[in-house]
Order: sequence, then C-alpha cells, then structure tokens
Amino acid sequence: LLAAVALMASSLLEKPSEAFTMTCACNSGAWDVYIIGKMGPGGVDYRTVYPGDVVAVVGRTGGSKNKVMKAVVVRMRKWRKNPLNNGFMESFDQNACVLIDKDGNPVGSKVNGPIHHRAMLRWPKIAAITTK
Repeated sequence: LLAAVALMASSLLEKPSEAFTMTCACNSGAWDVYIIGKMGPGGVDYRTVYPGDVVAVVGRTGGSKNKVMKAVVVRMRKWRKNPLNNGFMESFDQNACVLIDKDGNPVGSKVNGPIHHRAMLRWPKIAAITTK
C-alpha cells in the first residue's frame, strides 16, 4: 500500500516529458506545431492550456528549420465552460492554434474552422478573420 501511494505521488510531481501537437488553423504556412510552454501567469505547465491562452510553439513555417513562435489556442479537445455562463460546455474534435507576432496580430490572413467563444472574446482580431 505504501509503495502504491509513493508511486502515485511521484507520477503527480514529475514534469511531463513530451510536448503535445496542435494543428495550425491559419494559412501562415505551418502545419503541425508542438507546444513547449505557456506564456504569461500560471507557469509554464502546458497541461493547463485553455482556448484563448498564448503558448510558445515549435514548428516549421516555409523554411527547412524549426522556429520557436507564439500562438493562440483556438480549439481544444478538453471540455470547457462557455464564457457566457449559460450552462453549456464546448469541446472540439482537434487541438488547433493560430500563430501570432510579437504585437499580438495574427500571422495568417485567414483562420479555418470554428474557434472557441473564449478565444473570440479575448482576441477580436482573430475572430474577425475566421471563416466558418
């Protein structure tokens, strides 16, 4: 019993070793990107990422080498409450993000697919270029 408790405690305290993949929902040239950290308050734990958050990602954009870039999460598979507090919860069939520059403007000119309401409210520039 003591060994089982120690095993559970060690698995909760260790940092995850793999970054998870997201699809790039904009037409900036990137396909799949890997989340390596979360920007802003709340630490760098990428397991606490929700739609509308800014994350650091690694991926290819037209060149042969990978680059570290910023992105806004627009779709998640996790269930998340609707920010309008109407009792609904939303989830999507894939994880997706939109690349942004250092000023917070989207790199691409078009975002494909739906985006979460929380991301729409926090990033109106991304919501303006969304095609449904």
